[in-house]
Amino acid sequence: MIRVMLIDDDHDIRESLRLILDSVGDVAVVADVDCGERGVAVARQLRVDVAVVDLRMPDMDGVETTRLLRLLPEPPAVLVLTAFSTDDSVLDALAAGASGFLLKNFRPEELPAAVRDIAAGRGALAPSVAATVIREAVRPLAMPTPDRSGPDDLSDLTERERDLARAVGHGMSNARIATHLGISAASAKTYVSRLLEKLGLQNRTQLAIAAHRAGLLS
Repeated sequence: MIRVMLIDDDHDIRESLRLILDSVGDVAVVADVDCGERGVAVARQLRVDVAVVDLRMPDMDGVETTRLLRLLPEPPAVLVLTAFSTDDSVLDALAAGASGFLLKNFRPEELPAAVRDIAAGRGALAPSVAATVIREAVRPLAMPTPDRSGPDDLSDLTERERDLARAVGHGMSNARIATHLGISAASAKTYVSRLLEKLGLQNRTQLAIAAHRAGLLS
């Protein structure tokens, strides 16, 4: 069971998020709070696997909330909700340790899917948010680099692996990748995981940035 905390200053939004997540069997909302400060305090007391955090909140915003959550001894993964795909704070939240981003006009099935991806360490990016991240990929983000540099990492990939990297770079979900490449969703998930492991990357966000740096998205 994936334990989720909701952090949003809008009560109605929190209730909507809870209704969606409570409708699936593998996610439990263990807390919902109206500000980042309370969210950090709760995360110190409860085991939380994923924190769903509003980017724009009064007092402590989503970026600072993300940073403080990720500094905890047992930090939850953070899924940031944003109203605008071009919000510059998206990049700040990524640097603060967010694992994924979802626009607030998401389809109901996208929220639990993003929570599952982030809980599994895969990361999640809405396609339009991916465009913002990739556009700024030349900026130094919180992305560990193994013994090789980003642009050169993809030079020895197979054509299928390059297709996968392009698809992730364009923000495609596993289901869309499966349709695009003519494979099953389970195979798409497996292939992406293997590609991340091969490149020494931690999540899809890092793979999207690497694909941009390698010129695969031009």
